[in-house]
Amino acid sequence: MTDISQLSAGLFSPHLNSVFTMTSEEGVVIEATLTSCTESPKGTMPGSPRTAFSLILECPADGLPFFNGASFTVTHPQMPAFGPVHMERILPEAGGSDRAVFQITFN
Repeated sequence: MTDISQLSAGLFSPHLNSVFTMTSEEGVVIEATLTSCTESPKGTMPGSPRTAFSLILECPADGLPFFNGASFTVTHPQMPAFGPVHMERILPEAGGSDRAVFQITFN
C-alpha cells in the first residue's frame, strides 16, 4: 500500500475520467469516476514536500448508503492502493441530485 505522504496531483491527473474503487473500514464499496484533480498552492503548508491538492469523484447516488464522511482505502487498476484516507460526500453542482460527489483533500 502506498504511503499517502508520497501522493501528489501528478499521480492522479493521468487517471481523470477513470474509475476508482473506494472501500470503507465498514466494508462499504463505492466505484466512482475521478472528475477533478486540483492543486491548491495557497493551501499548502510552508515547508511541505508537496503541493496540497484535492480529488473529486462521482457516481450515481441511487443505492448508496448515507454517510457524511468516512475513512476509505482507494484502489485503481493502474495505481497502488492507498489509505485509509478521509472522504467527504459533498453537494453536487446544480441539477446533479442524481449524482453522489466525494472529495478527498491532501494537505
